[in-house]
Amino acid sequence: MDISPVEERLCLLCQEAQIPSGVTKQGRFYCNTCEKEWILEKRKIPRLGKTVLTSEEKTEFLLDCLSLFNSSISLEDLLSRFSELIQERLKREKIAIFIANLELGDIKLAYYSAKQKSLQRAIKRINLDYDLSFGALIETMAKRESRFYSLNEQNHPFYQFYANLTGTKSQLVIPILYANTAVGMLAVDYEEEDYSDYIEDQEVLQLVTGQFAVALRNSLLYSKSQNQSKNFQSLHTAALTLSKLYLDKHDEMIRMILLTLCGIVESTVACLIEKPKTTMHVKVFTLFRDLDNFNIKTETSTVNVATLTHLFHKKDSFTLDPKEYPIFESMEIKGKEIVVIPVSLENGSEFLFVLAKPDTRFPQDELEALNAFVSLARITMENANLYENLSKKERLEKEIEIAKEIQATLLPRKTPDISFLKFAGFMMPARGIGGDYYDYILSPNGNELYLCIGDVSGKGVAAGLVMATVRTILHSLVRVKDSPWDIISDINNYLFSSYRDAVTPRFMSLILLRWNFETNEVVYSGAGHGNFLIYRSESKSIESIDTKGVILGISADINTYKNEQILTVHPKDTILMFTDGVVEAYNESEEQFGEDALQNSFLSSIESEPKMILESIYTNLKAFTKSKEQHDDITMVAIRKQ
Repeated sequence: MDISPVEERLCLLCQEAQIPSGVTKQGRFYCNTCEKEWILEKRKIPRLGKTVLTSEEKTEFLLDCLSLFNSSISLEDLLSRFSELIQERLKREKIAIFIANLELGDIKLAYYSAKQKSLQRAIKRINLDYDLSFGALIETMAKRESRFYSLNEQNHPFYQFYANLTGTKSQLVIPILYANTAVGMLAVDYEEEDYSDYIEDQEVLQLVTGQFAVALRNSLLYSKSQNQSKNFQSLHTAALTLSKLYLDKHDEMIRMILLTLCGIVESTVACLIEKPKTTMHVKVFTLFRDLDNFNIKTETSTVNVATLTHLFHKKDSFTLDPKEYPIFESMEIKGKEIVVIPVSLENGSEFLFVLAKPDTRFPQDELEALNAFVSLARITMENANLYENLSKKERLEKEIEIAKEIQATLLPRKTPDISFLKFAGFMMPARGIGGDYYDYILSPNGNELYLCIGDVSGKGVAAGLVMATVRTILHSLVRVKDSPWDIISDINNYLFSSYRDAVTPRFMSLILLRWNFETNEVVYSGAGHGNFLIYRSESKSIESIDTKGVILGISADINTYKNEQILTVHPKDTILMFTDGVVEAYNESEEQFGEDALQNSFLSSIESEPKMILESIYTNLKAFTKSKEQHDDITMVAIRKQ
């Protein structure tokens, strides 16, 4: 078969054969080698001002892009200026940038650049579900390769809507890849169905999308961290307000809780369904926020929720499709996804907190913030009941019991599933509520593990609230920051700014370790918590690792105390972390248990599993203290590399 020069030029791009084979039909070449369809027709109406870029012009374009990507600008500015560069250099009028959120399973048209500003406003913020049946756009991301197609060839109604709105007949789509994962797509819209010049656009744009992916990801992480800071402040402010003002004002307390929940996730409506123990007719509190006019209104109603009975019995928060529960629509709770957080009080009352987002699903960091705040709100709701029904002494004892229970739920419920590590955690609260805390947090990519132990100053519900909020902050920060010291510094900023003017300031000691599974290095930082121990299997000895640092919440700037060290852990080595309630435990003669006794107890049980090691240490500790009352929380964590 004779092959035209155009056919040969196109099919050499598949890089699989020097002599392609295929069929030419109606201005298209169907290649049997790469199984792609190539457009051979020349444009009937040439685009004015469009010329082939010279090598010098391509170089200038690349340099302009690199300069843009290396600068610190907002997400909106990044998308706008990158689109303007493409318009200016390639003479293309309409540029679309899609951003993918694989966690939520959707794709957002984050920016659309066109000379018609009305068109730009109309099409921006379109959301698509991540579904392969959607067609070419989603397939481009799934296959991670560029694609040129005619919108008329696509069956999904979105493409007809898009074509009618923008005048687009064909589109070049290039995936934006970071670490071989598509974080978005860059699209160039054409007003002709067959457009043979798209190949040069593709070649040029593929050169810059790799660097653009890095800049886009960094900008998204920065935007996410800003949202998290706002959530932290909302948690802190609302928790203090609830505790101080609303114990004897039930409806106002509910209104404040719902308002804060709306603020955490930027929702326009939130609902609390309150079901007493003896009836199926419940009281519904609904709060509506008008974000444009800053109006807030609340409504209360009584409804039968027999269809929701099973939801009250769930223990953890969950999301659901609102279409499955028409009763929520009757309450004006509408959206793409609904999150439900069940709460049960000691008096038998049951509650459902319900929130919805109109256009998107709930990301994991927002769900964590919601759960953390509801835990704080539950304390206030319980205390409100106690305030109303119990004497002062009974109220105090019940408050301690509830706070202990909630504190226990904030500790890790299960250990990460890592085949080469074994974990154990142990905490025995003192009579009062303390602020001890430990955690293990696996990074989203599964390549790193964060281990921490800390102690908030003071006791009682106030210390428990601080511990709960610090836990929320830590879980959010490990998603966006790698350095243990940077995370510790952010926690210090929260404690100092939140409590510097308080009647009773709150401080916290902390040790944070980041275990990199690929390098087998453990990077650790300390904040006035002292030391931790590591048993070296090869030498059969114990090392005491001093972490140094300074107590968090004392000073606004702790950079002079910065510490970040590296530790290598070998097979069968075991790390032991502990709070001062262990070594400072007293016996009847007012003698302390001490670190020497701790090391001896650790060494004597080292052949046991981590859980048994901690139980053995606690047994030895209780034999030492005997009948002496425990004055501080006793907390320990053990980790062994298999």
